Amino acid sequence: MQVIGLHTRLKPGLEAEYERIHAVLAPQHEQALRDSGVHSWHIWRDGLDLFHTVVCDDWAGMESAMAKLELTRRWHEVIHPLLDMEASQRGPLPLVWRLP
Repeated sequence: MQVIGLHTRLKPGLEAEYERIHAVLAPQHEQALRDSGVHSWHIWRDGLDLFHTVVCDDWAGMESAMAKLELTRRWHEVIHPLLDMEASQRGPLPLVWRLP
C-alpha cells in the first residue's frame, strides 16, 4: 500500500468550475480508479493550490492502467485546461515526515 501526495495549481478564476466537476465524479471513473488499485483520493484546496492524497496499491501501476483508458483521455481534456501545468507537480511529492 502506498500513500502518495500530489500538488497541482488551478488557473485563476477556475476554482468554482474545478469544484463543480469534482462534486460528482462519473461512476465509471470511480470504478476505473478502484479497479486500478486506488483505495482513496482526497483533494484539498488552498486558494489556487490543490493538495491530493492518494492511497493505492501501486502508484506506477495505477497510472499505467489508467493511461490505457479512453475515459482518462477525456478527463484530461476537461481538467488540464483548468490547471496551471507549469506550476503543477509532475508526480508524487517527496515524503518529508510521517507519524507511523
